[in-house]
Amino acid sequence: MKEHISEREPSRQVRTLTELCRTRAAATPAQPSHVYLRDGEEPQARLTWELLDRAARAVAVELGKRASPGERALLHYPAGLDFVVGFFGCLYAGVIAVPTAPVDAGQSEAANRARAVVRNATPRLLLSSAAFLESHAAQLREVTGNSEMVPIATDTLDPASGDRWRDPGIDADTVAHLQYSSGSTGEPKGVVLTHRQVLHNLSIIGELLALETPSELVSWLPMFHDMGLLAGAILPVFAGHPATVMSPVAFVRRPYRWLSALSHQESAAGVVPNFALDLCVRRTTAEQRARLDLSGLRTLIIGAEPVRAATLERFTEAFAPSGLRPEALRPCFGLAEATLLVSGGPGGKPPDLRLVDAKALAHGEIAPASASPDRKTQALVGCGEVGSRLRVVIADSDSSRLCPPGRVGEILVSGASVASGYWQNPRATAKVFGQRVDGMGGAFLRTGDLGALVDGQLFITGRRKDLIVIDGANYYPTDLESTVELADPAVRAGYCAVVSVDDGRRELVVVLAELVSRALRAADAAVVHSRTLTAVRRALSTRHGVPVHDVVLLSPGSLPFTSSGKLQRAACRTGYLDGRFERSRVDTVRTVQS
Repeated sequence: MKEHISEREPSRQVRTLTELCRTRAAATPAQPSHVYLRDGEEPQARLTWELLDRAARAVAVELGKRASPGERALLHYPAGLDFVVGFFGCLYAGVIAVPTAPVDAGQSEAANRARAVVRNATPRLLLSSAAFLESHAAQLREVTGNSEMVPIATDTLDPASGDRWRDPGIDADTVAHLQYSSGSTGEPKGVVLTHRQVLHNLSIIGELLALETPSELVSWLPMFHDMGLLAGAILPVFAGHPATVMSPVAFVRRPYRWLSALSHQESAAGVVPNFALDLCVRRTTAEQRARLDLSGLRTLIIGAEPVRAATLERFTEAFAPSGLRPEALRPCFGLAEATLLVSGGPGGKPPDLRLVDAKALAHGEIAPASASPDRKTQALVGCGEVGSRLRVVIADSDSSRLCPPGRVGEILVSGASVASGYWQNPRATAKVFGQRVDGMGGAFLRTGDLGALVDGQLFITGRRKDLIVIDGANYYPTDLESTVELADPAVRAGYCAVVSVDDGRRELVVVLAELVSRALRAADAAVVHSRTLTAVRRALSTRHGVPVHDVVLLSPGSLPFTSSGKLQRAACRTGYLDGRFERSRVDTVRTVQS
């Protein structure tokens, strides 16, 4: 029987992430823990377990001079390993880490979000690198406002000062960090996570993804997000396997860099959102793929947004010549409110892609696709099995009753990985973390995601808030968006939003779609736009039977996304109603149907 990392020493006996890091440093001090690739290619900085432990203790000593355990520290770092040191320094000091995205000049939305985090978390300290504190002084003043945060350049501290560190009384129930939501559904909320909750979820990751073989994790995900934090900073300490990290910008500009880093490992693992796979396909050439060797990629965890069957198929086909094995792809489901992972795996076989009856799905049922060619189908992706120490139920959100097998409902979660709630937000905590289910004891976490359990696997159908209801039938925006993207080559893949608006009598479907640059530069641009408008309407009507109220063709960069790449549909709907997209609208004829 194979052994999961959660059952191996030293992770089994430790109570806190601090103990875990110190145990690694004592057992294998010279072994690498993290490597940072400059521009995603050349190693620029390295940490060993001993260096990480010494640097973290030095940070903790400095924090102890300026703040008490339980106070907050804003982590505002550029990409690199300074974040890892600063994060573990907070843990060693008992100071609650608050990771945030670094704000550059001109990023008004990012600055607004950071200010909202500061207002809610009321941090005492601001941690960053000396160079960033100096070069971004104006942006940091804009973010911090009138608060009296004390700035600390953690990269200037003498590691030898860590010898004066003393454990401030950290235990399993000490709050480790606040994980603020990406803002895709409104004002960011700080998820309160303790050492116990994080370690429990790490054990779930080990169980579901079977990381038995030492694998070097290669990540470009930003560490201020839940996936990036666990994958790039914490999971290597838990698993005892090193991580190679690079900046998100390096990946987005040239995805081949990440693929090449994976290719250089005999045994590798990765964590990505769905959109990254499409980016890899679009922005690599056949010649580049021929140079890759992805046969050592053991596990590629895919999550953070609905995982699309077409995306998995395109990625698998594109990189099969590079040695990619389909069974390496592991669609998963998770959220920050459950620390991270809820379901994933199992390994050893390709992802479970199922064709279901589209009409039945529109009425909330998961039913096998009919053999009749007249019946429309929809592809769903299995997001693996639920962790054995978590409980997941599917319930009707309005009645609090369990759904029968195969019926779509809201996904509810309970277990030791579920967070303590939202920081300084008791109303939202009660609403999201206190769901009761008829006939079942205890409270459940409301994920806000819809899905069903079928044959032991969790299938996600969409977000409850994004659901579009037309004439009593349910339509999921992600399904409609996939159809729009395939309707015409002028539509920019991954940059489309389908939302509904209410005219006072009924819900109306609105399509917001960015065009590829060449469609804007074409000599016959007006003809191209007209063709695209017609194609989008026809595709949605033919495939889904959905009448379209308005199709808005936009220039690239018009749609709002979070810093983690999630489409902000609520902002899209508001922007449409406010007329915010009119200035970037490129279609020559307004095509509104009554």
